[in-house]
Amino acid sequence: MATRRKGMSPEEKKEKLKEFFHSNSTIYSSKDVESEASKYTGMTQVQCKETLQMLIDDGVVNTDKMGSSNFYWSFPSFEFDSKKDKIIEQTKLLSETKERIQSETKKIEQLKSERVESETRTKNLEKLQTLKDDNKSFKEELLLYADSSLIDDKKRDIKIAIAAVNRYTDNISSLRQFCDSKYNIRPSDFDTSFGIKPDMDYLEEYNFNDTPQPVNKKKRK
Repeated sequence: MATRRKGMSPEEKKEKLKEFFHSNSTIYSSKDVESEASKYTGMTQVQCKETLQMLIDDGVVNTDKMGSSNFYWSFPSFEFDSKKDKIIEQTKLLSETKERIQSETKKIEQLKSERVESETRTKNLEKLQTLKDDNKSFKEELLLYADSSLIDDKKRDIKIAIAAVNRYTDNISSLRQFCDSKYNIRPSDFDTSFGIKPDMDYLEEYNFNDTPQPVNKKKRK
């Protein structure tokens, strides 16, 4: 079974059509290019027309209109001149870039030389470093709170602590009432004797949201 011939890639088509022009260095009309180039390259006339436009866009083929007809030509020297122009352009760009780098380097060196070291600046730099260190430390600490199990443990500890405080408050209140009824010790004297603050009160349970916030304390009856 015969193997089907693989079609040419766009680059291969351009190379083949360029070879056609350079083989005889002749000026062709539109009709001649499509017919003769098709025979030379093995491409269809439509493919020749499309590839010709690509070579024109690349600057490999020149075109001009004379009367009502378009003419096309390409000589080997065109490609050389095109590459030469690109080299000149890139060389110029490289030179300009080097000059800009040198200019900016001089400016940087000048600014460094003009910068005066002072006690204030030194202290500010030390402060900046301290803040950077603190920031790093805070970030590391925040990572600890990203552990959900650790957060749950903290919530449980808080609930246990609040329950214990309220239990002690209950005991103190009961003892205060006992001393008042049994020994006629006024509650204010009782508080003074034992160093109990007048604003001592029960604590209400924490309301754990996304960000835990304490609930305002309210007096229990």
